[in-house]
Amino acid sequence: MNNTLLLPAAFVFSFLACCLIIWLSKGRHWLDIPNDRSSHETPTPTAGGMAFVTVFCIAALLVFRVEDPGFNYSLVLLLGFSIAVLGLMDDIFQLGIGPRLSTQAVAVFGVLAIFGSPVLPFFGLGLDLGFIGYLLIFAAMLWFINLFNFMDGLDGIATMETLFILLSVIWLTFSDDSEALRNLSLLLVACLSGFLLVNFPPARLFMGDCGSNFLGFILGVAALISTTSGLTNIWVWSILAGVFIVDSTYTLIKRMSDGETWYYAHRNHAYQIAARRLNSHLQVVMLASAINIFWLLPLAWICHRYPDWGLVLVMIAWLPLLLLTMKVRASQLHDLKETKNIGKNMGA
Repeated sequence: MNNTLLLPAAFVFSFLACCLIIWLSKGRHWLDIPNDRSSHETPTPTAGGMAFVTVFCIAALLVFRVEDPGFNYSLVLLLGFSIAVLGLMDDIFQLGIGPRLSTQAVAVFGVLAIFGSPVLPFFGLGLDLGFIGYLLIFAAMLWFINLFNFMDGLDGIATMETLFILLSVIWLTFSDDSEALRNLSLLLVACLSGFLLVNFPPARLFMGDCGSNFLGFILGVAALISTTSGLTNIWVWSILAGVFIVDSTYTLIKRMSDGETWYYAHRNHAYQIAARRLNSHLQVVMLASAINIFWLLPLAWICHRYPDWGLVLVMIAWLPLLLLTMKVRASQLHDLKETKNIGKNMGA
């Protein structure tokens, strides 16, 4: 890929498309209005994901038209764009969980048919789980698409997380054999960087469900490309996405155990609680970025070099994140109890 012009062009066009959406949103009142489940306080234009999604898909078609990536790229892009469009419709019309999950399931089934299921490194063994492996990857990708949506609740957090994962994988897998993955990743990095200019705290534009669902899907595709081709292993991806995986999965389990409807919007993720306590989106985004760079990236590098120890390294990477998540959520419960006690004392 000739990066000299295409990557800067993708960056510029993504930014300009974002500016256009901001202008159109304000003129037509396409705004995300704050409510009791929101982490923002002022009405903000949303659906910005369609800006970088559209530019990315067009740029990828231009690149792969002259360079064979070794897979059915047009189908992959069509499936990803379909997820984005459905996310946009959900942003506007609140479609409900049924249409979302069914469309995502079809898209995940499509990419599994293209790439297959990766071999799992496990203490010297290359485990091919067969049909069970397909089911596990299917469930994991479906969950990853939705957890990315759940974790897109602060200015810039999903954008920064995606940039970290993509740049880390580019660095870890850089070789002549990784050209297709590298081109795909660099294009998305360029488009997201243009979007970040208006999404960094304080955000002037949100990506919406169309953007977060698309990012979860494309990262899943990138994981399949890199793992089925042997460039890296699934444990590396599990470590790099640890901040999002641990917070979202633990919160989901707690909500389900408390009898709450898991797919309804809420503000009970650890990162959202931390943002309220610190009264800052930026500080939480920077803290997550620091955890990514100084804790998860070194462990991912070790895991890439020694994949047989991947499961152990994932547990080492996730355990402190789990303890931190539990501590932050416990602090919220403590504050609620204190508030109730104060109310009772005042009533007395």
